[in-house]
Amino acid sequence: MNSRNKNKNKNKNKTKSETMGILDDLREQANQQQTVQQDDLATQEQQEQYYQTSILPKMQQIFSYFKELIDYLNIIETPIEVNHYSTRYPALVHLHQQDYKLSTDQHGGIADFEKLTEVYLRFKCLDENEESFTHIVEHAIDADQEKEFLSQHKVSFKQNHSIGTIKNNGISFQISKKIPIIFKFSVDKENSNITLNIQNHDNFEHRTQKINPNQVNEAYLDKLARYILRKDKDFLHIKIDDNSKEKIRKKIHLQKKIHANELKEVAIREKNEQQQQEINKVKNKIKSFIKQLKK
Repeated sequence: MNSRNKNKNKNKNKTKSETMGILDDLREQANQQQTVQQDDLATQEQQEQYYQTSILPKMQQIFSYFKELIDYLNIIETPIEVNHYSTRYPALVHLHQQDYKLSTDQHGGIADFEKLTEVYLRFKCLDENEESFTHIVEHAIDADQEKEFLSQHKVSFKQNHSIGTIKNNGISFQISKKIPIIFKFSVDKENSNITLNIQNHDNFEHRTQKINPNQVNEAYLDKLARYILRKDKDFLHIKIDDNSKEKIRKKIHLQKKIHANELKEVAIREKNEQQQQEINKVKNKIKSFIKQLKK
């Protein structure tokens, strides 16, 4: 009886110990999770504080600057000439830049000035004398790529049925000569900066710039405005010093060397495989000859 009671007590103690171990593990996990949540909350509060004190005033400055700029541009109503806009579509040769609009959301509305997180400057490049042009591609796969490109850049188009003449076979597109251009400023609280996305301003290019709020001042906005009005092409050009150029050259040279070595290895491997195939053929012929002799 005593031995049975001792075994029961041992089992109870063991079960209690295992239970305590599980509780300790769960307690530790819960504490860790609470710590992470508290850290996240503290980070969010810091980000919100930085937004209120450093980013929001700059977003308001951006909005106010371009509001005044487009008010003047729309009063003057003198379109800016844009020649040879696109290398992809030579027909976009003589366009006019006009119709400037400012908003604080993607739908064209105006949000609370004290809660700005986005600023959109929209305008168009268009041909006032011709609404569209015809563009022909040869194959169905080219047509799919064309549709994807035009849709991505928000350019209106119509695809006609396949056409065929003695001189030309292909698929015809009727493409609008109205190119929508967007400069979008958006708040990036997580990285404590402002992101500038530029769509279709030059040759259907999409460019992105990360802006430190301290960069945003009258001089920066004036330079950006000159770029928008096509008076200055150097706004997004990156100046590279001689040391950086030398590093880039060395990196390119190394990549070429690695690529050349890889090509050599591939050539050697292919040669070895061909030789092995020839050897196998000879072996098979010998085996076949031996079998015939045995018969």
